[in-house]
Amino acid sequence: MTSISLHGREFKLSPLTLGDLRKLEPALLGAEHSVAHGFASMLALVPVIHASLSKLHPELALEELEQMLDLNSFAEVLDRVLHVSGLKRAGNTAGEKQPAAE
Repeated sequence: MTSISLHGREFKLSPLTLGDLRKLEPALLGAEHSVAHGFASMLALVPVIHASLSKLHPELALEELEQMLDLNSFAEVLDRVLHVSGLKRAGNTAGEKQPAAE
């Protein structure tokens, strides 16, 4: 199982289900626009990360996760969530470096 470390705490990622994807579809469809639309689009994707983490870590509040993520960790954590769920962001092509599982 893939895990991440945020602020010295270890978290295990859980794959997103089809039900999760249905609920998160608006945010996921906007993922390819995150660079063009800046921070607002990034913030819209935090619930995607939270959905994966909160399955095994229900004590983690969305607001707490927002405080733990920074610009350096956000993209890597999102990529790992998408990868563990069998998805990838637009623009990731074959041969590109994928995030390493821990």
